[in-house]
Amino acid sequence: MHTKIIFSFVLAACAVGLGHARECIDKHVLESKPLTLASGHVVTMETFNCSNVDTTPVRREPPQARHTYMNLERAASQCTQANCICGIPCFFNGCSAVTQTIRASDCTSLANSLMNNPGTFTIPPNQGVAFILQSCEYGAFSPSVTDTIQYCFSDMGAAALQTFDTCGTQQGSCKGTFQGANFFVDQLSL
Repeated sequence: MHTKIIFSFVLAACAVGLGHARECIDKHVLESKPLTLASGHVVTMETFNCSNVDTTPVRREPPQARHTYMNLERAASQCTQANCICGIPCFFNGCSAVTQTIRASDCTSLANSLMNNPGTFTIPPNQGVAFILQSCEYGAFSPSVTDTIQYCFSDMGAAALQTFDTCGTQQGSCKGTFQGANFFVDQLSL
């Protein structure tokens, strides 16, 4: 119980200042393919990179999350690569205005489908992997410029739901740290 209170306090304290969000300039889709999740939803899975990644200030709002989705500690068998970020928490990083309308039902369906999908996926070095369902996109950005990173679908979905609960139909982000480098899960408008 004390952990929940402390986490809520830290989350609220972090929401007071200005944060940074990445802006993917000149997004290059390297691969795009349909992916059928365990829920039966067929989503688009994209691997992409950006000409450069720019950081711009983001308006922070106090989190209004009704629930806190914490990543469960994963058994060692969940990770099959040394560079695995399964089980590493992703904390609220900010909300920002959308460029296109995001429908809430698309984001919650996508996040829940990812969270209930077994297994892992990989993020190539210095790239991102996005999952798209109609108007909603969740992207995971690699913390490494040299190594492929393994990530659990369930953690991606949990981070997505946490971001959606806080930002609603705005763009939003959460940030985690792996071996001293930051990784991000973003809710993006298309």
